[in-house]
Amino acid sequence: MTIARSLRALGLAALALASACAQLPPRAQRTGPVDQRFQRPLRWDRGQALLQGLIGVAYLSDFQVSPDGSPPVELQQDETEILPVFAGGAQWKLAGERTDFGLEAYASFSGRSDLEAFASSGGTAVAVFDVDLLMLELYGGPFVSRFLENGVRIYGAAGPLLQWVGYDQSDGVDQESADGSGGGWYARTGVEFPLPGPKLVGFGVRWSESSLDLDPGFGDLDVSGLQLYVSYSYGLEPRREFDDH
Repeated sequence: MTIARSLRALGLAALALASACAQLPPRAQRTGPVDQRFQRPLRWDRGQALLQGLIGVAYLSDFQVSPDGSPPVELQQDETEILPVFAGGAQWKLAGERTDFGLEAYASFSGRSDLEAFASSGGTAVAVFDVDLLMLELYGGPFVSRFLENGVRIYGAAGPLLQWVGYDQSDGVDQESADGSGGGWYARTGVEFPLPGPKLVGFGVRWSESSLDLDPGFGDLDVSGLQLYVSYSYGLEPRREFDDH
């Protein structure tokens, strides 16, 4: 009799447990270990922003000022002609599950003094200048992002940019200054690695081209170049199945 009552009690308990499990959401019903190899470590909901800071250097492969009625002024092209770059912005997710799609927007500041430039005519340098340069950029466009094995994230983006520049040149006797603005396009890609907590660190590369109108008499400024940067991203929350790992 005691055995029969015990079996009936166990049966009723099993039915109650099965009924409770049937009412739980699918995630709560998981009893086995979670395969994290292809699971994103951070929860990224639609409309949520991933904030990103960038610091790096820009190598200007093309920088040419075309003054009215004068030979063009170009920067010396060697490994020393690089500019420090600081940037920050965000990526907003709009769609996607394993692969995320959305829009990004960034502001970037770069500059340097005592750059070396020259004006040439017929392949012969006719003047040498010291150039001071300040550049501000706003850029943004669509991006695609994906978390790979072990939480590594890769991303790519492209779009238009707006640019403002302050330009000073001196030949040791006369000094001239000009401001200008214009636009162009950019494309960038990068990879990031998870840190403890909802943070990522990585590196990336960006290519950009633009054309600006300077003050009257200075003509146009054409700029293109490559940026190499280190990134730090934050703003998302860890997924529940990763909280204890």
